[in-house]
Amino acid sequence: MYKKRALIVPLVLALALVIGQPLAMTAQEDETDAEPIRVALVLDNAIDDQGWNQAGYEGLLAIEEQFENVEIAFSEEIPIPDMERALRDYASQGYDFIILHSSIAKDAAINTATDYPEIMFLWTDGDTTMDNLAVIRPLAHEASYLAGLIAGSMTETGIIGMVGGIDIPSTHRSYEGFVMGVAEVNADAQVLVNWIGSFLDVSAGNEAAMSQVEAGADIIFGNGDGQNIGVLRACEETETLCIGAVRDQYDVAPSVVLTSVGWGFETGIPLVFGDYLEGKFEGQFYEINLEEGADLMPYHENEELIPEEVRELVEEKRQEIIDGDLEIPVIDFAEEMEEEEETD
Repeated sequence: MYKKRALIVPLVLALALVIGQPLAMTAQEDETDAEPIRVALVLDNAIDDQGWNQAGYEGLLAIEEQFENVEIAFSEEIPIPDMERALRDYASQGYDFIILHSSIAKDAAINTATDYPEIMFLWTDGDTTMDNLAVIRPLAHEASYLAGLIAGSMTETGIIGMVGGIDIPSTHRSYEGFVMGVAEVNADAQVLVNWIGSFLDVSAGNEAAMSQVEAGADIIFGNGDGQNIGVLRACEETETLCIGAVRDQYDVAPSVVLTSVGWGFETGIPLVFGDYLEGKFEGQFYEINLEEGADLMPYHENEELIPEEVRELVEEKRQEIIDGDLEIPVIDFAEEMEEEEETD
């Protein structure tokens, strides 16, 4: 907790001597106001988008809830070209800890951190660190593997869909983990893959999901950001089972969302901030895996749609991952999978 405290024993002792009363305490603490730690968050979409940006905002709220004397601020719906301006605005105001919640705003992160070396920055899902710039690396491939077990076990048509935003390392490793889980329980299943090239295009996500349903997919994994909303709504409209991503997306389409692959920002962001308060902040990669919060989200009211033996298998494999008995490979690029297949 971040508060200054001052002992006032001399004053208590003096009063006790004057009035002739026994001293009832040996020490007493008096809280004095300290300057709040100012934390800012920059987002490319709305804080209530039910996906990526809401997950980042929930991480910011977790900081406010878990630590005392913190003042938070955020800027939402900032286009990628304007993110550096937003970061610099907070930096020039003297904010202590600034979070950039965007996988693809690298120039904004590097340029601002370079020009403000005394301020600590956190870049979620980035690929470069500096002395004052840390990165959260969400390792959601493990939870994606568990989601693949569910999809592979439950498909009746043998056709499963995956609609991704942009094929970057974080989404690619999730895709590969999902496919691995599907193949483990259903080697004959076919996974249809659509990368729509955008994290924000809801309509494109919807159209891709619709095309997969028309091709026979009876379970679809939405893997990314805002396009997931379109994916899940298409599934709701066609009564197709689906799996969300990044945060719990059950509320988007509660009749069909079996679970979601969480990326752990609500735990990872306050974890890094805690290191900052304790003086342990370093420009490093914080890898948030299944055990640290990048986990499957609750089944909610759809638990009974998932056969008990499938739920038991998921829990068994989940525990094996946590115990270190099962390792799901991190495959960030397609060529890594090709190299791995060549060496098998």
